[in-house]
Amino acid sequence: MSNLRYGDWHVVSFRLILALLILASPVVARAADSGVEGYTLGPQDRLMIRVHTLRKNAGEIYPWAALNGEFSVGANGSVSMPIMGEIPAAGRSTAELAHVISEALKQKADLAETPSTSVEVVKYRPYFVTGAVQQPGRFDYQPSLTVLQAVSTAQGISRAADLTGADREIIAAGGDLRVLDAERIALEAKVARLTAEVSEAANVTYPSKLIERSSDPRIARAMREEILRFEARREALKSEVEAIERSKILLRQELAALEVKAKSLDQLATITQREVQSVNELLSKGLTVAPRALSAESNRVMLESNRLDVQAATLRAQQSLARADRDVVEIRTKYRREALDDMATARSLLDQNAEKAQTSERLLQNAKLRANAFGDGIDDPIPVYELTRLTPSGPVTWTAAENEAVKAGDVLRVMLVYPNRRKSSASAEGEPASPPQAEAQLTVQPPLPKRSERSK
Repeated sequence: MSNLRYGDWHVVSFRLILALLILASPVVARAADSGVEGYTLGPQDRLMIRVHTLRKNAGEIYPWAALNGEFSVGANGSVSMPIMGEIPAAGRSTAELAHVISEALKQKADLAETPSTSVEVVKYRPYFVTGAVQQPGRFDYQPSLTVLQAVSTAQGISRAADLTGADREIIAAGGDLRVLDAERIALEAKVARLTAEVSEAANVTYPSKLIERSSDPRIARAMREEILRFEARREALKSEVEAIERSKILLRQELAALEVKAKSLDQLATITQREVQSVNELLSKGLTVAPRALSAESNRVMLESNRLDVQAATLRAQQSLARADRDVVEIRTKYRREALDDMATARSLLDQNAEKAQTSERLLQNAKLRANAFGDGIDDPIPVYELTRLTPSGPVTWTAAENEAVKAGDVLRVMLVYPNRRKSSASAEGEPASPPQAEAQLTVQPPLPKRSERSK
């Protein structure tokens, strides 16, 4: 020791003092809420764990790097750590968990001295608020949380202004239902008209449910408009078919004229052929000149060309007539195909309309229930708080006061009791009214547990 310099002596002394302080308390447990007593760990808690060992020979503190860091308490209530595996944590305090980790590491690593372990809660498991609050849900727990603070975190008790929101939802849902009903009426009338078009009926036949409500101006207007569309489309189809039929008449007349012309040309061809033969006989006997024979032959060739033209014109007229017949079929098929496509679309829209109507009806009923939940507005509601806490023996529920502590993992349910609602309905029926206390007792049934069970 005499070989140490004065400065080195002070460094060694400081390290020894620090080591002695650590050894004086071999297990150190800290929590972010050091002022909160009796906090027990549970699933979803996030912990900062630090493990160190004092090396006396070197006067240094050795950190167990693999065991230092953030760990979560799993669903089974244990913390999974390297080397040591699963360490039970649920139901223990941070100090108890630190002690368990130190002892487990000492045995696992066969250490002479117990390591120093610190456990700190860096994030608590959440608590839950439900019922008559502005924003129900899960919230991060904070130490020393009370029922009133938890309700404030959920944006407070549902206010009377919510009734206005429910009224708006009732009005909006009612308006949506009326729009959907008008759309359904129009679609049903359209399907009836398209059915008549597909079957080529003379008139539109509407379903009985529309006929029974024909006194409704909306239904009467929809039926009248579809009849007008039916007649307009029928007239359009009829006009197109009649136009083609007129062209077919002209084509038949043209064919008749060509037939007459063809017969005339045949007769003329026969006469011309005889003339050519006579001229050729006279020419062979020297009784006529060659130019006359050439003229007769030219007339015959020209006549044959005219006969071919008539035949070609006849073929063209026959093709046009066949095309006109095909056009009539295509036009009727097109109208029927359009009607079938429109019918499929209309039926699909009817199905969608039914789904939307069911959704709007459910929204309307929910809005009415919400509006009724706020009472008749005669008296302000009384908030009743119900806490549910998971204990080793199972969940326990009781009615809590505003200043009662809320623990991590608790479920706070807020209910609104209207003292005069039962009184008003009873008075209307001529029955004796129940007191406000009876209403509260009917609303909150679970008994108040013992203090020892609630603190677990």
